[in-house]
Amino acid sequence: MAAPVYLFTGFLDSGKTTLIKDTMNDEQFMEGAGRTLILCFEQGETGYDEKFLDEHNAFIEFFDASTQLTVEKMRELDTIYHPGQVFIEYNGSESISETLLRGMPDFWPLVEILTTVDASTFGIFINNMRSLMFEQIRYSDVVICNRCTEDTSAMQLRGNIKAMNKFAQIYYEGEFGAPANLKGGLLPFDKNAPVIDIKDDDYGLWYMDAMENPDTYNGKKIILRGMYADNIKGYKQSFILGRRAMVCCEADTSLCGLTVTGVKIWEMQMGMWVEVEGTLKTIPVDNGGKTLVLYAEKIRPYQAPDNPYVYFN
Repeated sequence: MAAPVYLFTGFLDSGKTTLIKDTMNDEQFMEGAGRTLILCFEQGETGYDEKFLDEHNAFIEFFDASTQLTVEKMRELDTIYHPGQVFIEYNGSESISETLLRGMPDFWPLVEILTTVDASTFGIFINNMRSLMFEQIRYSDVVICNRCTEDTSAMQLRGNIKAMNKFAQIYYEGEFGAPANLKGGLLPFDKNAPVIDIKDDDYGLWYMDAMENPDTYNGKKIILRGMYADNIKGYKQSFILGRRAMVCCEADTSLCGLTVTGVKIWEMQMGMWVEVEGTLKTIPVDNGGKTLVLYAEKIRPYQAPDNPYVYFN
């Protein structure tokens, strides 16, 4: 019988071991799971003592590098332990290997990747070790932001994480797994102003808030600045206005854009920067949700900023 594999990644002391132990203490999750095999690739301040392992019918094997975990080694461990599930506590300084992503055997299917993020050090890591953090987050199904305080900016966390992996589910926790109590990431602009003027440095924060809460912008007048990023097939008076968010490096970006309609696109050139003033309206989309469209009233050329990339802080 196949044993589902759960991969936990994140930097050292970001809370991987604590998350695994909390999961194993969840009676509902563990019901009928049988034996748990933990494959540990690094050891932080928190560990697994023999009493904990005995009480949870768990066993542990230690590895120095991902290259040691071959399919042959997995088969050997499966024969020895006959696990009902496998938890892999990965080394966050290593990229998730091809074996783990696409080479897992049928008897050990990879079902979920979880990444732990220490909110108190997130700003330092995202500024200085972005490529490593990208490797942790890019494949994640779930990202747990722990050690949040009232001063933690959920917008900064969510914006950067979503730029790396827009499909990841994000959860916020306080100290010791307590529910996070955040001030709410106050936006640097007034959503209730007669005309919401989004400055260059605030585009990323506005974009994430607008995509998550489109109804709050329905009918609002706004000024946005961005580039003519793409055409919309079959529409002669609409285009995609946007800015690019840096995912990992300058060669790897994603577009943060929305549809602008009611303009003479034949008078514009792809890549040119413009300032658009108009009214936002929500429209339904195929998945049952809503998106925003900007109905332009004024449009004028705009000088591209010195740094054209979107940031979420």
